[in-house]
Amino acid sequence: MPGKKLYLFFLSIFLLSTGFGIMTPAVPIYAAMVFHANQWELGLLGALAALPYIFAPTIFGKFSDSLGRRPLIFVGLSLYLGTSLLYMMASSVLSLAALRLLEGLSFSLIWPAAEAYVGDNSSGRSRAGVVGTYCVAWSAGYMVGPFIYGGLVSIIGLRNSFIMPAMFMAASLALMVFARGDGTSREERQETLAPSKMAFPVILYTMIIWGFASLSFFFLFPGYSSGYGISTPVIAYLVGMACMARTIVFLFYNQLTKILTEKIVPFGMLLLSFAMIVSWGLPNIYGFMISVTLLGLSLGLIYAYSLVYALNRPAKGLNAGLFESSIGIGQFIGPISMGFLGFSISPGFPYLFLGIMAAASILLTFAAIRRA
Repeated sequence: MPGKKLYLFFLSIFLLSTGFGIMTPAVPIYAAMVFHANQWELGLLGALAALPYIFAPTIFGKFSDSLGRRPLIFVGLSLYLGTSLLYMMASSVLSLAALRLLEGLSFSLIWPAAEAYVGDNSSGRSRAGVVGTYCVAWSAGYMVGPFIYGGLVSIIGLRNSFIMPAMFMAASLALMVFARGDGTSREERQETLAPSKMAFPVILYTMIIWGFASLSFFFLFPGYSSGYGISTPVIAYLVGMACMARTIVFLFYNQLTKILTEKIVPFGMLLLSFAMIVSWGLPNIYGFMISVTLLGLSLGLIYAYSLVYALNRPAKGLNAGLFESSIGIGQFIGPISMGFLGFSISPGFPYLFLGIMAAASILLTFAAIRRA
């Protein structure tokens, strides 16, 4: 378990993730309601943040191995704070697109450095518990953020709602100034325990699918569900439900790994497949509640297991960067392709496609375990 000094860092992560959690429903709802963006345009907006995320996390992650983790986190938080405020001045879908690119650059600075920081302050044998606490911190923020947005958006308005993430970024920056790690010995930092029989490329593949499915869902879901009469606050609450389910997985991650062992990634893909099929086949409030719950559970299982694997390898900054860049590849290809399918075929078709893709990934990841 993490020591006391790390909890200030975790609190800072919680605050910045709360800001991210507000932005998750805020941007697509803003684009759809104010600028009347269609499914194709929403998909493009979702993909644009992932464009710099394809290569920048690997670069910044490697830099963090030599420059240190906290300076990159400071720069990323400052950039995201400014970007949040600039959303209030947006005048078109094109201006939203430029801001999404800045968001992607901010993510690239923050997440690889933050994950490597966690790796620096945990040993191989304690890493699963520390990573679990870190994941609870960021996922809880993502969970709380949409509920804050859903509760306040009707009061302060769509445009003014971007003040909220900026405030959380400012608070996170203030805490990060005082955050210090517990530190581990040189021997502990160099300890590498591989938690999976799967090769690292297979782990990276799972994160491509993770990014593909997660951002496609979160960016297309507001427009899709509103077409079935779901109101803006309820859409935000449904996104929050997905984040709540993911947080529960992180909270009980150690226990779940003991139960599921090597099959944790194939099981996560199975839940992901069910989640997407339900969204396609049962497009009402009850189906959406089931879908977002299954989605959150699947995202939690796949992410936590894969991150522990990455941090148990040497050069933590570089490997955390590769981990996040894999997510970026999926997050770029997913929304842009699924947005096109939703626009050209039907709004529900992307969910059927995602369900089939996740089902195929069950077989691939399970086969990777069997071959090892």
